[in-house]
Amino acid sequence: MKKLLFNSLLIISLLFAGVKSQAQYTGDTFAKAKESKTANLTYVYSEAPGFAANIGGEVKGVCVDVMSDFEFFLLDNYGITVNSTMKKEHANNFTSYLDAIKKSSNGVFGLSNTTITQKRKASYNFSPPYITNIGMMLSNEALPTLNDISKIADVFAGKKAVTVKGSTNEEQILQIKKKYYPNLTIEYVNSFEEAMNTITNSTDYFANLDFTYYLDATKSKKPIKRHPAGDQTAEEFGIVMPKNSDWAQPFQEFLTESYRTSPSYRKIIAKHLGRNALQLLDAVVQEN
Repeated sequence: MKKLLFNSLLIISLLFAGVKSQAQYTGDTFAKAKESKTANLTYVYSEAPGFAANIGGEVKGVCVDVMSDFEFFLLDNYGITVNSTMKKEHANNFTSYLDAIKKSSNGVFGLSNTTITQKRKASYNFSPPYITNIGMMLSNEALPTLNDISKIADVFAGKKAVTVKGSTNEEQILQIKKKYYPNLTIEYVNSFEEAMNTITNSTDYFANLDFTYYLDATKSKKPIKRHPAGDQTAEEFGIVMPKNSDWAQPFQEFLTESYRTSPSYRKIIAKHLGRNALQLLDAVVQEN
């Protein structure tokens, strides 16, 4: 009887171990790739319009094209041929996407609108920034325009904020609540797309979202309003990697300021974000 119970517990433990291992991704190390001249890499993405989005069953966007350029860089400079696999399990949950990267190892890369922060650097590796983000306060167009952030409790009286847990957008909302709107109610959703849908379909909410959502809303003629008082330009997006990844070194060599100002990079931005995005980003560079 004891032997049967032991065997049953062992089987259950092995099953749980298998589930746990399946929840984590892995890929080849850069050190191994330099020796073998091949690299099996895993790309994990979370939906972000223009950056990484499932279009007709294929993930496309700025992040995907930057990784493609990185693959050519590895071939040209190290003779490494890349075989990549795109994982889509966390497409609609940004929080679980970040958690999956954290639990992964070696040659795994997160593709989304992932902000580089000092706090995240304690748990992840990042590429150099591939773009400067403009965080915007957005709402349904029916809401009055907020021109002074200190007046938000009056202008948005009775309104609620909607955001994604663990995101820098949430941090911005929490700062607003602390400084200007102590009684603000915050509701959480799994993805920025859900937040966008919420403010599109309701006049009861506002959100802090990346500039690409505003550009997409303008292009799609959605009833969305931008509130200039809520603009934030200090964020930068990067390709996120597990903390133990050694791929940060070749990324430092590849994703330089020279690359970010190159015609090929600007073509990628115009292709996926539109020429209005180029104008916005050029304006940010001039301001800084």
